[in-house]
Amino acid sequence: MIGDDNKKYPVPTNYASKSKLVPGDELRLKILSDGRLVYKIQNLTNRKNSRAILSYDDHKKMIAITEQGEIYSLNQAAVTFFKAMPGDEAYIISNVASNRGYAALEMVVKQHQL
Repeated sequence: MIGDDNKKYPVPTNYASKSKLVPGDELRLKILSDGRLVYKIQNLTNRKNSRAILSYDDHKKMIAITEQGEIYSLNQAAVTFFKAMPGDEAYIISNVASNRGYAALEMVVKQHQL
């Protein structure tokens, strides 16, 4: 997250995953007296939902490839939560103004049994 002061603030991956944050979402940050950071969603960007197939990138990170060939990086905490595997079908949420970058993982339809 980049604040109004142009400083970068870390958003916990579990919070970003659970909240299904995508680039362009606006958060409010409150820094408590004990140093804890409390985030609250202020505004959500315009979003689109897409169907995708999961795969690994060159660094063994899970990515989503849409039917239109758009490639999105995913929050790896969400990938772990869903126990996603390459080849699984996924439903993702992304910023409508961008056809690349990052997407939130909404749901995974398992294609393989463990």
